[in-house]
Amino acid sequence: MFRPVARRAGLTVEALLKAAADGTLLKRLPTLDEVANVAAFLASDEAGAMTGAIANLSCGALVD
Repeated sequence: MFRPVARRAGLTVEALLKAAADGTLLKRLPTLDEVANVAAFLASDEAGAMTGAIANLSCGALVD
């Protein structure tokens, strides 16, 4: 998925992802486990009171 973008930028995929991570407030990208855990929570009864929420898993790339 990232290879075409990296190629257009003249970077390796690893360099592209490192640059993306360095651009976040946490200096990292979310892990697949973190994304899966949030998705499971949002789909669960525990999130039943949430309405119209946006789950920001950008590690600070998008500041709310």
